[in-house]
Amino acid sequence: MNLKEISMKLASKTDMKNLIFVLMALCFISCESDKEKLAKVEKECAAKTKIDGFNVSFFGYFPKDADSVHIQIKRGNQIIQNYHDKIPTAIFDSLRNQRNYLVKNELLLTDTVFVKIKNEPAKKIYGFKYLVRSHYTMMNKGWGCDFYELNVDGEISEGAAVHFTAKNWKIIEKKDFRNYYHF
Repeated sequence: MNLKEISMKLASKTDMKNLIFVLMALCFISCESDKEKLAKVEKECAAKTKIDGFNVSFFGYFPKDADSVHIQIKRGNQIIQNYHDKIPTAIFDSLRNQRNYLVKNELLLTDTVFVKIKNEPAKKIYGFKYLVRSHYTMMNKGWGCDFYELNVDGEISEGAAVHFTAKNWKIIEKKDFRNYYHF
């Protein structure tokens, strides 16, 4: 190997090291800090003013006990929607005899919703909130703005869902499925 070839190899190794250094520096400069990411999501959350709806779960109610739901939506002192709808008969979770209904309306965070089923008092739902929550992926941790909280009759409900539970109801044992569901 002559002097020219040796100097070319050294130059290419130096260039490679410089390239790697520049790429690493760019990576560190371009990455947002955790504080910046959190501040960005908090700002996004503070700007939200409405939701697309929420889930209502019925535990222990058969279709004969709760076949429809009455929804009334108030904005300030004015009723903006008042309607009845069918509750799906499909059981979502057989151990809990759970059925679900989605109140699919665009609601302001300040709206109040009344949900009523047969033979039960109406539930007053209000205080809709978005919360900044941590989101984990395989490679990193971040934050997101999630609709996660609402008040049901004065009690905070996390998970943005309303639950109706039949009186004297309990989780069904697997051995009792046949008798309970009348197979």
